[in-house]
Order: sequence, then C-alpha cells, then structure tokens
Amino acid sequence: MQSSARTIFGCAAALLFSGVLPAGAQGLFAGYDDAFSARIASPADNGTLAQFVTVAVNAGQYDQAISSIEQYLIKYPRDARARLAASRLYYHVGSYELARRQVQYGIEVGGLTESEQQEAVRLLARIERALRGVTWELALTGGVFSAFTDFEPGGAQGDDSFVSPYGRADGFVRWDLGTPSADALVLSGSLTATERFFTEDLSVPGSEKTFVHGNAAITWDKGLPNSGIDSLRLLLSAFAVTDRFDSDIHETGVGLSGRFLVRPTVETTLFAGGGYIDLSASQGIFADSRVFYEAGGSYRFRNGQALGLRFVGSNDFASGSGEIGRSYTGEVRYGGLLMTVPDFFAWSHQIAFSAGHSDTPDLSVGIGTSIKSDFWRIASESDFQMTEAQKISVDLAYRETNFAVANSDRRSFEMLMSYTLTLN
Repeated sequence: MQSSARTIFGCAAALLFSGVLPAGAQGLFAGYDDAFSARIASPADNGTLAQFVTVAVNAGQYDQAISSIEQYLIKYPRDARARLAASRLYYHVGSYELARRQVQYGIEVGGLTESEQQEAVRLLARIERALRGVTWELALTGGVFSAFTDFEPGGAQGDDSFVSPYGRADGFVRWDLGTPSADALVLSGSLTATERFFTEDLSVPGSEKTFVHGNAAITWDKGLPNSGIDSLRLLLSAFAVTDRFDSDIHETGVGLSGRFLVRPTVETTLFAGGGYIDLSASQGIFADSRVFYEAGGSYRFRNGQALGLRFVGSNDFASGSGEIGRSYTGEVRYGGLLMTVPDFFAWSHQIAFSAGHSDTPDLSVGIGTSIKSDFWRIASESDFQMTEAQKISVDLAYRETNFAVANSDRRSFEMLMSYTLTLN
C-alpha cells in the first residue's frame, strides 16, 4: 500500500508543477466530494488518503492536500517521495520555510531515485532563492511552424505554403519587496523568430518574410486593499517592443501600461487595462503613436475546466493626420486538464475562437491607402507536460480574412509543433 501511495503522491506533485494547474483554489473537480467522503470513512487507509491528495491537488484544494500528506507522513515519516511532494505543495502556496524543511528531510532520508534526487536539489535551490525574495524562470522553445494560404479564386496572388523553423525565449525575474500586500518588481522579456506570410496591410502581397518579435518590460506589481474579495492588484509597466516584418518595415516603440486584476472569488478573475506606445522609432509605417486597451475575465468550473473572455483594441495616430487606423478583437477560450498518464505526461487542451476588424494603412504601396478587413479564427492548443521542466505543444489554427478589396479574401491553416524546456 505504501508503494501505491508513493506513486500517487508523485503524480500529484508532477501535476502541481507541470504548469497546467493554476495557483490557489480554482474550483472543485466532480470527484472531490466522493474522494473526501472515502477519506473520512477510511481514515487509516493510506491508498484512499493518497487518492484524495491527487483529487485535492487537481481541485485546487492545496490546504486539504497538505493536511492529507502530513497525515500520511505521521505513519510513514521516512517516505522521501512523500516529503518531496509535501515540499512542492508548501512551495506552491508560499510556505517556503516548511517547503525547505520537508525537502531537506527527504534528501537526508534517502530512497529517492536519481531523477527525484535531482528534482529535490533543484527545488531546494528555488526555495532558497524564494526565501531571499527572488524567483526567476527562463523558457526556451524550438519547433516547426507551417502555414498554407488559399486566396479567393481570381485573386492576384496564387496559393502559398511554407515550413519554417520557430524559436522563442521567455523569461522573468521577480523581486519580492517584503510588503504586507506582497508587492513585487518584475523584469520580463521575450524574443520570437520565424517565417510568416504577410497580408496586404503588412508587406508586399504574396511575400514570405522573416518575422521577429521582441519585448521587454519592468513591472510594479502592487497589492491593493481587497476587503470582501479574494485579490485586487495593480500592475504598472514601462516597456519596449519591436516587430520586424522585413528589412524595410519594422514597428518599434516604447510605452507605458496599466492593468487592474481583480479576483472576486477564487474561481473568478477579471482584468482591465490600457496603455500608450510611442512608435516614432519605427520604419516603413505611417503611425507615430498607438493607444491600446483590454478587458476580460475567466471562470473555472467544478470539473477543472475554465472559460475565458478577452477583448482588445487599439487606435493609431500620425502627426498632422490624427487617427489613421484602428483595430479590435474579441476572443472566447475554453479548456483545461484533459488527462494524465502517471510518470508519462499530463495533457491539457484549450480551444479558442476569435473575431475582429481592422482598418489600417496599406504598407504594400507606400501611400497610406486604408484597407479594411474582417476575420475570424478558431484554434486548438494542446500541451503535453512530460516532466516538471519539459513539454511538447501542438497548436492548430484556421483563419478566414475578408478584405474590402476585390478578390483579396483568403483562408489560412497554420500548425506549430514545439518543445519547451523551462529553467528556474
């Protein structure tokens, strides 16, 4: 029975740090009540106890999972794998001293496999950094991006398809400022490079160009008085961003943004924000500045799935000409953890539908002629978390764009297959 419990504890810990589960309680899985009742009915059954830990982690009930592991450790104090699982749970809820105590004892007891020993050492290093008020993460992604574009019959362009390497790096460093409201300073950035097919309002029609996107930001994450709700925070950022479409066209700017993040309950998140970008350093575009805005939210259901809504928009301006462009997009997203295979992978999946409108200058002729377009897009996004630090992703998307120009409508299908290694 102890061996079975250890396997389930390991699975729960792997799910907790796979990145597919949210922080804090996020609603209950359907089996939570049954697992809880079984635990009460058989308090001495370690298998029932271990099963409840897994269900509690999936349900976001980390306090219940922690208390259950602690009960297990009363009977089996020298179970190093359970100590490691307890340490991960304490780390996740921010109890770093308890997390350090558990992982250190687990290492001293021995009995961990070589891979578990390595995970324990890495976890201890993260805990030590967190105790010093510093956490960081670097995610490196490589893969293959492919696209097929089908123009409306009779259009000026022929069909186009291509396959391109894809690379991305994302990272952040977070400094805890030691305030009662858990204020922090966050330095973050990302860099993406691939090939992309560009439409009339971005480059020469029919051209396939190297696309590079980069951004960097420094953010003050400030907690606000939140009487009666779960959380209320204000994020203020200064940032720089660049999108390089080809050697003649790149959009580069610096700006400021703000965002309110509200959690009325542990299952519900709402946000709203906006900002300003100075685009005067750009080349080959007509806009000198941009104002952008966003609003949305998400709700996590009892079955562990989540529904998200988001609306974003922007307005472009040029000196002496006023507003010269605008765009807006709405998105609905649904998904969550689908299944797990112990010691193999955890599969999470999301499906997203978005639609929007754009009215921007046509860069292909260089005279600022406005082009209007409407689009809709549906996407399927799957992540297979193989280990704490490794995942494989398969993203599929279909998009239809209707331009306000004769015979310029197009349909496109895109696929991205990638591998991500996360260091922290």
